[in-house]
Amino acid sequence: MTDYRTLFSSPGPKTRIVASYLRVEFGGKAGLVTTGVRGRCQCHGHAARCATRAQPPRCRCRHHTTGPGCESCRPSHRDWPWRPATPQHPHPCLPCSCNQHARRCRFNSELFRLSGGRSGGVCERCRHHTAGRHCHYCQPGFWRDPSQPITSHKACRACQCHPIGATGGMCNQTSGQCSCKLGVTGLTCNRCGPGYQQSRSPRMPCQRIPEATTTPVTTPVASRSDPQCQGYCNVSVSSVHMSLQRYCQQDYVLHAQVSASSSQPSEAVGPEWWRLAVHVLAVFKQRAWPVRRGGQEAWVPRADLICGCLRLRPGADYLLLGRAAQTHNDNYDPARLILNRHGLALPWRPRWARPLRRLQQKERGGACRGLLPPTRSPGPRN
Repeated sequence: MTDYRTLFSSPGPKTRIVASYLRVEFGGKAGLVTTGVRGRCQCHGHAARCATRAQPPRCRCRHHTTGPGCESCRPSHRDWPWRPATPQHPHPCLPCSCNQHARRCRFNSELFRLSGGRSGGVCERCRHHTAGRHCHYCQPGFWRDPSQPITSHKACRACQCHPIGATGGMCNQTSGQCSCKLGVTGLTCNRCGPGYQQSRSPRMPCQRIPEATTTPVTTPVASRSDPQCQGYCNVSVSSVHMSLQRYCQQDYVLHAQVSASSSQPSEAVGPEWWRLAVHVLAVFKQRAWPVRRGGQEAWVPRADLICGCLRLRPGADYLLLGRAAQTHNDNYDPARLILNRHGLALPWRPRWARPLRRLQQKERGGACRGLLPPTRSPGPRN
């Protein structure tokens, strides 16, 4: 008995059946009419056979195409646009260049146009910590290992930046060098550099080592035993209780590093002043004029140096507190930083940074209103 099948057409928009021939037989029991249908799939030239018993019928696709009618490219072969095959050219789908880090890609017509019709695939879901259109570079937090090929699963290595010595978890994606804090060195920022020693502060884990050969002596012109210097300098202190009132009454509160010693200041300016090179690392307070971070000049009264009121060593960090020098000369520069006997220069301690920041926030909130002393002129211009 001949096996006959009923003509089936899928309701989908892409799949259809084309009948190659139709045979109709008249007769049978009770004069019934039976039909038999043999069909073939529409495969757009990308299949030689199709599974007619499948519901709906499916093409057995070639040329890296997929779908019931081979109407699209496989997820990993979308570097070119899909086209139906012709007797002259099969127009196969081409694989995307993902360096073996992705299993699927998408076609971008604009990239295909800009490449002159050479490539339009964009890799998706890059694995092994890779990123980019071709999964050809490393994700943030990883760097390219030059000892491994780009196709290797180990092509990208974690930065491993030190949680205290580095400013963050990112590193240079070519060299693997982490961004280190001041005085810290090493590929992962795990040790102190030359001239620095480890501290207990996570904010500044390395501090500059004071030079042992440099002594904080005063100038040889005079000393504290000189009658002219008796009672001239303030009482030397090694610590200070920084209350809100005392903080508010300062003209400046700075964390700075001295580049020249007080015994050998960089340059004399007139008979009354010396200029001293300093490097401001942090500004906690300033009044009336801005104090910028970085290298700048500090003006020191000559008498304060002669009597040894300031004891500073080059390369050492200090907490500088002071008031502007009072003068009756109207020809002065308000941007000058004045260091004199009315202020303090205390060896810097990293633990001071946090409470000073809290006082700075209180000042910005208006806590210093009513606690500020009268504004004074900072010093003369020579």
